[in-house]
Order: sequence, then C-alpha cells, then structure tokens
Amino acid sequence: MKEIEHLSEDSSKLIQISDLTASLRCPHGSLEEAIRELQREIQRQLAERQTNDAQLNVLELTWNTSSGIQNMTVVFSKPEKRTQWEEIFAEAKQKLANSVERCQIPEFFVSVPIRKTRAGLQFTCASPTLGVQKDVWVCNSDGYVGQVCVLSLVPEPSVTSCNGVCNARILCVSSVPASEERVPNSSLLNVNIAIVDASINSGVSNRPNNATVVSSPSKVAERKGSFKSTNSSRSSTPRALANNDSNVQLDSGSSSEESDAESQPERIASNQSCATSASLTPNHRQQDSTASTNAVEETENQQSTMWLGTEDGCIHVYNCTDNIRIKKNKIKIPHVSAVYSILYLDNRVFVSLANGDICVYSRDRTGWNVSSPLSVTVGTVSNPVVKLLNVHGKLWCAIQGTIKVLNTKTLQIDSQIQISNDSKPITNMTVLNDYVWISVQNSAHIKCCHHESFEIIFEVNLAPSVNKMLSNCDDIIRQHKAACLRVTSLLACKDLIWVGTSAGVLLTIGAHNVAKGSSMPAVTGLPHGHTGHVRFLTFVESPDGDSAELLASEGSVPSGGGPSTQPDGKSNKASQQQDLLVISGGDGYEDFRSAGNNTLSEVAGREDSTNHLLLWKV
Repeated sequence: MKEIEHLSEDSSKLIQISDLTASLRCPHGSLEEAIRELQREIQRQLAERQTNDAQLNVLELTWNTSSGIQNMTVVFSKPEKRTQWEEIFAEAKQKLANSVERCQIPEFFVSVPIRKTRAGLQFTCASPTLGVQKDVWVCNSDGYVGQVCVLSLVPEPSVTSCNGVCNARILCVSSVPASEERVPNSSLLNVNIAIVDASINSGVSNRPNNATVVSSPSKVAERKGSFKSTNSSRSSTPRALANNDSNVQLDSGSSSEESDAESQPERIASNQSCATSASLTPNHRQQDSTASTNAVEETENQQSTMWLGTEDGCIHVYNCTDNIRIKKNKIKIPHVSAVYSILYLDNRVFVSLANGDICVYSRDRTGWNVSSPLSVTVGTVSNPVVKLLNVHGKLWCAIQGTIKVLNTKTLQIDSQIQISNDSKPITNMTVLNDYVWISVQNSAHIKCCHHESFEIIFEVNLAPSVNKMLSNCDDIIRQHKAACLRVTSLLACKDLIWVGTSAGVLLTIGAHNVAKGSSMPAVTGLPHGHTGHVRFLTFVESPDGDSAELLASEGSVPSGGGPSTQPDGKSNKASQQQDLLVISGGDGYEDFRSAGNNTLSEVAGREDSTNHLLLWKV
C-alpha cells in the first residue's frame, strides 16, 4: 500500500515536470521522451500493485475505546473471505441498531374511545390528579361548552364520569398539590374532605363512595342538620374527627355550573350504617361548627386541586377527588381575558392571560388568596403569553417567536430568547434535563435549546419519520397529511421526548444523551396513533405503586400535561423509577402497520370521528 502511495506521488511529480519541460525555449525533445518513458514505467508498476489480490485481502477497522480511537489492519487469506466477513459484520451492526430502536418503542397498552355527548366535541387538554387516586381529567369543547371526562385507571382504564362544567372552551388544566405546610398530627393526613362551594361563600363536601365516617350517630345527625340551611357558610361545615385510615364522606347534589347547589342530606348517610334520625338544636350545631372551623379549613388546604382555565376568562377550581357529575366548582375566579396557561411552581400558581398579564396566586394556612393576586405585565394584547414552562425554577414565557425568562422571586424578566426569526408563534414547549424542546406554528421541525446558554443545539426535521409511518396509507391521505404537517403537542417523559403531529402520528426522540456537538438523536415513529390531530400528551403514574403519594407529598406536579418536576425544574426521581402511562388524546385511532389493509381500514373508519385516548407503558 505504501508502494502504491509512493508511485502515485511520483506520477504527480512527473506531470509537473512535464509541464515545466514544455515551457523550455531550448530544444528539449530528448527530455520529453525520457519523461514519457518514466511515466509509462510508473503507470505499469502502479497497475500491477493495484490489481494484486494481496491488496484485496486487507481490511482497515477503526473503533472507539476507553483509551481513544484505535486502528486495526486485518489481513484475510482470500478476498472472498474478506467479503464474507464484511457482510456478516454489517448484518450484526444492523441487528444491534434495530434492537436499540425497539428498546425505545414504548409498549402500547390500550385504546379508550370517548363517545361524544355533543356533536363537535374535541379534546383540548388533560392533566393527571395528585394523590392516591390515579385519575386523569380530560377536557373537551365544541366552542360553546367545556366538558370534563375523568379517566380512571383502576381497576382498568375507563371513563367513570363525564359532565359539562362551563359555557366556554377549556384552554388549559393543571393539577395543584396540597399546601406544603403539614399538620403536625400524622393521623390528620389520612382525613380527606372535599369542600365544594355553591358560590364563593357557601360550601358542601364530598368524598368517593365507600368512605368511612368516624363519629357517633348524633354527630352524623348533627351534620345532616347543619346542611339543611341553604345559606350555610363555610363556618358551619362540620368538623372532621381525626382517626387513622379514616375518610369523611359528605356528598352534595350539585350538578351543572348554572344550577344552584341544593343540599341533599340523605346522600350523607347513603353508605354509612351509623346514620340515625336523631336531631340536635340549632344552638348545639352552632357550638360544634364554631369549634371546628379551623380544623376544616386546615384540612381543606391539605388537598390537591384541579385548576381549569377557560376562553371566557374564568378559572374553575375543583378538588382532585370531586365527582365531576355532581360537584360544582369549589372556587370560580373571573379574569378580564382568556386564560391561556396555568402552572404551579414553588407553592404559587402562575396564570397567563390573553391581555399579556401573568397573575400570581399565593396561599397561606387559610387557603388561596384569590381576591388580590399579584399581576405582572409580560406580553401585550396583540402578543400575549401563550405557554408557561418551569425550567429549573425559572418561568419560560412564550410570546410569538420569543421566550421571556421570568425570575419567579423578583418577578422581573431576566433574559429574552429569539426562537423564530420569522416571528412564527411558539406552540409547544417541554423540558428534559438541561434542554428545552420547542415547536413553532405550522412547522414539522422542533428545536432543542440549552437552558442556560439559550443556544439552539440542533433542529430536528420530523417529516421523514412521519412519511415513513404513513407509507401504508392511501396516497391521497398521505399527500394531504404531509402537505400540512405540523407539531401539535410535546411531552418529556423519562428519557424520551414525545411528539404529537397533525397527521396523527406519534414520535419519540431519544434525548438522554443530547449535548453540544452530539449527533442528531434518532426519531422513532410509533405504530399506533390517531386518524386526525394529536390534541394533547400527558402522563400519569401507573396504578401499581405508591409514587403518586410520594409526588404529592413532595409537591411535584405534572402541570398542564407536562412532566413531573421539582420546584428547581429537575425531573422527580419517583417519576424516573416508577412505571408510567403516557396518554395521547386525539381524533380517531389508527394502526399504521395495517393502514393499507382495506378490511381493517373499513372497521377503523367507523371510529374516525370518535375521540380516543391511547395509553403506553414506559
């Protein structure tokens, strides 16, 4: 090989000498003849060595080791053996690559259809509840009403209740943990009372069925008596007696938001064998209620809540344990413009409005201060904050093609990041480790941005992966979906970035080794997806395990369908270790492996207009 290299160098030098010889003015015919003869000889030697079979027996290998890059020269006895070895080696590399890709494909669990109670209902957002109950609140709207469907995972995934809660589109939902201040008596942690206000000043309570009341028959009757007053205030709510493993059930008969709450005392005793018809005097009721006011309010403040933001500017607050079919909102907070995003961070709730303001709600032992929140102007009416994201304790606010980083302690803007040069609005954001993944309007690309340097590390084009998944679809459908392809939702879960698209295709990106200068991460299409748009992505802890209780106790919230994070923005360890269920909501259900099968497509086609929830185990 060295001889071939030297002969090639000599040949190049002879060409240069020949050019110089041609420029001579004196006679130089003999010199030219000598150069041509030498060139012929070198070419002959070069041809001999290049066609020598011995050269075809050599293979150069390069690989990475702990000591750095190493080189190896392998010499085979025959060229045929070298060729055979190369083929086997290439096949082994391909098998390894396929096995790694399969490891990144989550296990599909189940598809849950959500039948429409009104024409035109579509998913808008979803969020899991906190605490022991493994539920997911899924919001729907047809533009005129806002509906909540509760997906229960026990004993198997199914919709346990579905009810309209407001006369407006629900734009966002977020779960908010109970107060981080704990009651000293540990037995109080097992008491869970749900307080639901008929208005801001009146209240009733509920818990799920099969709850146990730890009190005497006279106390139960006393509770019944206290609820007969239609103007009962929160001070008249009965006291919860503390006892280990005890829950108090106090049901009300309120259903829709527009109707007035009517007390139905008979519900209180429905599952309680200790109920009697004894009655107490109003004086006794007053003494008991006065003594119990503080205990009830403190217990109420220990509960997790769900905050729903609507297009007409209201926030509806429910307890996570509320039965949405019979419970009215606990609190209703009106605003001057639509609520775009709600995010819980560091014992406060941040709410972005369509007028460009961010409202900050705080709380103390008595509950949330909903009457006078702090207000910070971050955007404008024409350029409001459409998305909020907790990134290592800082609040990233998406405004058109720009992100403003809000310091949550000083409520001042620390930095500003230009994401889209053509001012295309940012549509989705999610964070994994030190990197924020961002999509912009009408684009099939997502950008990866470092959370400190704000540098765009790389941009991933999802179109090739989506087109690959659509290869079995009808040509017209595939062309239509490819022409208007865009990212509709993003989610970070464990070491994967989940991407929902307008084509209904779901993708995962292995993003755990992302760093500056690293190769482009692999994009994997999931075989199960939706016929139409993917409307949202969220995740919930798998029912078998107690990490949800740990999350609630540590104040970690999967907010707005995003990942469970600590106040400093780091992923919670419980989420990393516990088995999770990733949930996508969208129009219809599609198995892209059989999209070209006419028989299966006809069956699936009947479900195209039915909203579906798809669940994966990760």
